[in-house]
Amino acid sequence: MNGTEKTVSVAAIGQDLMSHAKSFAVDGNKRGLVVELFPSIVAASERMSARAISRFLEEKHGIKISVVTISKALKDPKKYWNQFFDLLEPSVVAYEKWENAKREDFLFDDERFKPVNFPGREVLRKQLLKFEFAQAINVLRDKWFSIDRDTRMKARPYLAERLLGKAK
Repeated sequence: MNGTEKTVSVAAIGQDLMSHAKSFAVDGNKRGLVVELFPSIVAASERMSARAISRFLEEKHGIKISVVTISKALKDPKKYWNQFFDLLEPSVVAYEKWENAKREDFLFDDERFKPVNFPGREVLRKQLLKFEFAQAINVLRDKWFSIDRDTRMKARPYLAERLLGKAK
């Protein structure tokens, strides 16, 4: 990006990618960026080829991610979902502790993180929002709940497998 362009969050880029993908017919640290964009790449791949996704990211956002890198990520969803969950894990743990909630429940509860209900009845009652909890909520809203529900549901089996692995 050049100096005159605004800095855009990864979540905004992901949303833009998914929005752009919907117009298609149905037919630096790039590795880290692929991980952060993975849910959006999964959603976009339903309507766009890896080549089209790569071209979109470069033309629209100046991000160069090769077709090979995108294809590799799509061919190994377990690995990339797990790396994406690694990014969320500290926030998930903080939210679990604060709300005494199970991640397998709240990560798929769209109502819990809507701005109207946010940050939660318990928090409002206590009138004290701890920094760790506030930060966790921001990360979850920005990186997880910004992903459309269908794509999050595709991640569910990988999350379940991950949780079973940690229980052993």
